[in-house]
Amino acid sequence: NIKFRLYYWNCRGRIQAVRYMLEDIAYTYKSVDYKEDFELLEKAPELWLQHKSDETISGPFHNLPVLHWNDTHTFGQTLTIDLLEIYINGVVSCAYIDVISNVLICIFNGVNFEDRNDQNYRLTKKISTDLKALNNLLKKSSTSFYYNQSEATIADYFVFEAFTIARDYCQKLIPNEEECQALMKLEQVMKERPGLVNYFNKDLLFKRFTGSLKESEYMKKLYKI
Repeated sequence: NIKFRLYYWNCRGRIQAVRYMLEDIAYTYKSVDYKEDFELLEKAPELWLQHKSDETISGPFHNLPVLHWNDTHTFGQTLTIDLLEIYINGVVSCAYIDVISNVLICIFNGVNFEDRNDQNYRLTKKISTDLKALNNLLKKSSTSFYYNQSEATIADYFVFEAFTIARDYCQKLIPNEEECQALMKLEQVMKERPGLVNYFNKDLLFKRFTGSLKESEYMKKLYKI
């Protein structure tokens, strides 16, 4: 049996694709026991400094996410993500990382879509460009997944999250329908996976994207644009 414990903030953040993958694996393979524990953003001012110094919580890098494997191995923030990325083609890796990171940066900093002089405005354009690149690469596959695979690989979980987090943030970031057909097909196929069906049926996806205190106010303004 394998036991995974993922510790992260109670928001979507940059680790959501890993959540999807681990939830899917645990649902498919009953020998895998996966659970999450959360550091609450609401209590961060009073608790995080204390928890940050505790390596059983914050890992060797004193940061989150932290993945515990069988209570014997602890993968800290950098190690966890780097180990996962080893298996991903460089083109896909750079593109999905950029999309997810840039979405979170835009939200955290409250980018103004109507102000081209906003220092983060250029990121909104790059998000769209990277999604087109991911779509074009996926179109070359003979299956719905990357690299002609018959089953989802780690690349598919990350690209699925890159596409959906960008759209959930702001529909304006999504290329026109002709330029994201392959991504839309991937989304449909991923959402039909039993583990992810169960995940969404339980409403486990956090609505909050980041730890920004101004996110809620910013998103309300964004929806009015």
